[in-house]
Amino acid sequence: MNKVLVCLIGESASGKDSLANLLEKEGYKVLKSYTTRSPRPNEYNTHIFIKPEEVIKYKNNMIAYTRIGEYEYFATYNQLKESDIYIIDPIGYYELKKKVKNVKLIPIYINVSEQTRYKRALQRINYDEKQKQEIDKRFIAEYDQFQKFRKNEEFYSIINHNINKAVEIIKKIIELEKENK
Repeated sequence: MNKVLVCLIGESASGKDSLANLLEKEGYKVLKSYTTRSPRPNEYNTHIFIKPEEVIKYKNNMIAYTRIGEYEYFATYNQLKESDIYIIDPIGYYELKKKVKNVKLIPIYINVSEQTRYKRALQRINYDEKQKQEIDKRFIAEYDQFQKFRKNEEFYSIINHNINKAVEIIKKIIELEKENK
């Protein structure tokens, strides 16, 4: 097993993309998953945005597929081979664990209170009732899968209140795990 892949796992608005962007500036290669959702306001280069009808052409090379609400998310084997960091939800992580055997997966749970995450989610939208309802639906939709993940998986847990500190902790975890592969 010569490949290590850090899996950043956290609920909506826990700061996964922000952490990944800072880690990318440090030289880590971040996997940009495919998604059928539209980019959020001020969202930069976090996913590869595709139309729902395009998903079918990736089926044979797909790993870690998940659906959140009406949107689909996935990555391909080719992307995995070239990446150090992958933002993924628990459902995708379980699938990845089943499909990929020659990669050491390092799950890191990004721990942020629901109240803080909700405030962050509201700050990144141009507030209107429809967008607020979408946030509410997303928080409800992901609740059970994160409860199950926290109860049944072993993972590192990083509190993301100070993003620079969180990045430094993640880098230390990566160093330690690479030494022990």
